[in-house]
Amino acid sequence: MPAAQTRSDIRTYKGVGVSPGIAIGRAVIVEKRVASVYRVPIRDEEVAAEVTRFLESLEKTRDELLELKAKVSRSMGDEYAQIFEAHAMIVGDASFADKVAQKIENEQVNAEWALAEVQEELQARFASFDDDYLRERVADVKDVAERVLVNLQGVAHHDLSEIAHDVIIIADDLTPSDTIHFNRRPIVGFATEVGGRTSHTSIIAKSLFMPAVIGVPRLTKIVDNDELVIVDGYEGTILINPTQAMIAEYRSRVSRHEEAEQKLLTNRELAAMTKDNHRVSLQANIELIEEVGDAVKFGAEGIGLYRSEFLYISTSPDLPTEEEHFNIYRKLAEGTAPNWCVIRTFDLGGKKLAREVMGSKEDNPVLGLRALRLCMQHRDMFKTQLRALLRASAFGKIKIMFPLVSGVQELRQVKTLVREIRLELDAEGIPYNRELQIGIMIEVPSAAVIADLLATEADFFAIGTNDLIQYSLAIDRGNENVSYLYEPLHPALLRLIKGVIDAGKRAGIPVSMCGEMASDPIYAIVLLGLGLEIFSMNPSSIPVLKNVVRSVRYKDCKRIAESALQKKTAQEIEEYIIESVAMRFPEGLASKSL
Repeated sequence: MPAAQTRSDIRTYKGVGVSPGIAIGRAVIVEKRVASVYRVPIRDEEVAAEVTRFLESLEKTRDELLELKAKVSRSMGDEYAQIFEAHAMIVGDASFADKVAQKIENEQVNAEWALAEVQEELQARFASFDDDYLRERVADVKDVAERVLVNLQGVAHHDLSEIAHDVIIIADDLTPSDTIHFNRRPIVGFATEVGGRTSHTSIIAKSLFMPAVIGVPRLTKIVDNDELVIVDGYEGTILINPTQAMIAEYRSRVSRHEEAEQKLLTNRELAAMTKDNHRVSLQANIELIEEVGDAVKFGAEGIGLYRSEFLYISTSPDLPTEEEHFNIYRKLAEGTAPNWCVIRTFDLGGKKLAREVMGSKEDNPVLGLRALRLCMQHRDMFKTQLRALLRASAFGKIKIMFPLVSGVQELRQVKTLVREIRLELDAEGIPYNRELQIGIMIEVPSAAVIADLLATEADFFAIGTNDLIQYSLAIDRGNENVSYLYEPLHPALLRLIKGVIDAGKRAGIPVSMCGEMASDPIYAIVLLGLGLEIFSMNPSSIPVLKNVVRSVRYKDCKRIAESALQKKTAQEIEEYIIESVAMRFPEGLASKSL
């Protein structure tokens, strides 16, 4: 840090906050350098020994990962240890080993080069997916491959916990193995140039309660070693060389957040009930079985959405077996008891997985063969999942939910398939819940418009606002040129949502919302007023939304919603809601503005 600080030294950068909290410390730039890999031709008589050398390094890596898993299990719990169990499974996957061994044999090259080639192929496959969770598995493949390479080359592992003083780690990227070695002290936070919200590195950071920000371009080039850094995981910002006044303000924010979070967590057993006794249910969206513990911790009343897609992604070319599905779903059912767990069937396609399954490329994959459409064309794959789901229903309160349903005929077709599977299980004497509920995602405008018809065929609805907004407003939310049109409070969308909720109430079936809209306090006010009674969200958002619900009156929310429906633009609606909130119950959103 320079001896004389000037205002020009103060720099702020924006990224994405993936682990909440505020950390203040000195920057340490971590630049990981794996030794260069060169292509070295080998002779026929050297091939067998080279394959053996590779397999021995695999075995050593697997032993290291299992040892790390045991360490994490003792210090953090089994749910986080499973991350390294998954890494060990990649190493132990016969198809992974076979691909590298075949390259060594067929191309007569050294093991390091063959490993690097297979690593690139796998990373390219994962990077091509447009699902955030699946795309972020690139880091897991990289972590495992680098461990194997280090063992091949006989290089000592770099342990970041050896750093001796309170610091903020600044890096291009960090692997789960790096992050798991972070102690609360001396490493107090980190920031990276790349990474994702659902990466295992982000998950571990949250479990360690370590503030973290990702996605800050060129971070390692614009921060110097030993500069004073503030990492704000709430806002997703990095502040370099703050003044003493700024530091004091951030320390004050830390105290306020800690007090507020403690208060919110102490309320986790309380009902999500408005001041005038209107009861709603707050549930969790998860994609990893490890997150069940987080859902319970934050007071979720069940799992409103379990995304089953990750089961279809591995280094193996084989799709998951029925037993692999069943074991996961059974754990979910037992882990969420006595509450419900809603499991959404395979929701991939387009750029995510269709090419692997279909062997062809689509011109417009978002509107093509994906989700339920893909499953119904590949029934053997789909039946494997459905059989496992029905079997697991005997062990807990499972509901099955189908994505991207556009009409009654689609729903009837998949229900017919479920009936066929029931008959198969009956013939085999395999138990299942005969009262199993089947619901659908309402995320296509056609489904929202005919919600009254679909309500006669489905046991429940879940409104998926992420896709519903995109399809209703004809925009690509990932396209920055039109992202300004992505308006959750668009009058058309609010009318569609109200129509779905009303159709559900008339038919006597529950209606939930599991898009990002459900967790926003501002949106929650109008959604409450529209009659939504089940909100499903990221587990960590539950305490804040519960505080909002318990701070408002349902009758006030209804008035706000009724007036909002008369407005002409999303901006008018948002301004009206904010003004109404500030005037009637400002304490309801206090937790958002700490």
